[in-house]
Amino acid sequence: MKLLEFQNIKKRFKRFQVLNNVSFNIQSGEIFGLVGRSGSGKTTLLKILMGMSRPDYGSITFEDKNVLRRPNYLRERTGYATQENMLFGELSIKENSFYFGDLYGVKKSNVKITFDKLINLLGLTGFEDTYVDNLSGGMKKRANILVSLIHSPKLLMLDEPTVGLDSLLRKTIWDYIHQINKSGTTIFVTSHLLEEIEENCDRIAILKRGKIVAIATPKEYRKAYGNRKPFKEIFEEMIKDESI
Repeated sequence: MKLLEFQNIKKRFKRFQVLNNVSFNIQSGEIFGLVGRSGSGKTTLLKILMGMSRPDYGSITFEDKNVLRRPNYLRERTGYATQENMLFGELSIKENSFYFGDLYGVKKSNVKITFDKLINLLGLTGFEDTYVDNLSGGMKKRANILVSLIHSPKLLMLDEPTVGLDSLLRKTIWDYIHQINKSGTTIFVTSHLLEEIEENCDRIAILKRGKIVAIATPKEYRKAYGNRKPFKEIFEEMIKDESI
C-alpha cells in the first residue's frame, strides 16, 4: 500500500531546473533509499517534503491526502533526523524528548510511554539523564533518531544517518533502523554510502539531474546490470555522464 507519493514535482532556482517531473512512491512498511550525486536534487526534495520549500508544480500525497495543502497533516505523522545533531547539547536525552514532544503537541504521559520504549529499543538505557554534549558520536545519532520518533510517526526520514561513523558503528545504527522498521515505521533514507543502501533498502531510487532515472530492488538492479556487479558500480555507470 502506498504511504507517500510524489507526482511530477518540479522546482527551479533562477535558470537551474533542480527537480524535473520527479515521481515515485514509498510503500508502507518498506525501507526506501534515495541516492544521487551532490547537486542532483535530494536536499531540495527533502525540503519540499518537510514544508521548508514549495514546488513550482506537482503534488505530494500522504495516506492519499494532498499534503501541500495540508502540511500539518504530514508534519504530525513524520519524523526527520538530519545528518547534523539537532538536539540541545545542554539538555539530557530525556529533556530533549519532552521538549520536542511538546512541540508536536504530545501529552507528557504519552511522551513518557514512548520514551521508555525507545530508550530500550535504541540501546540507550542508563543514559536517559546524560547531557547530549557528553554522548559519543554513535549515541548522538541514536538520540537524534529517538527524538524524531517521540510522536510515533508513520514515516521516518533519515538524511545520511551514519555519516562520520566507523564501520562498526554504522552497522550498529543500521541494526537499530531495522528494529524501528520492524516495529511498524516506514523508513525513507538518503545516503552517499552506496554499499549500505544496497544492503539495507528494499527499493532504491536514483536521482540524476533532477530526474528519477531508475527505481528497483537491489536484486532487480543486479539482474539488469549483471549479477556480480555491486550497486555502487551500477550507480556509477548510470550517472557517469552527469556533470559534477
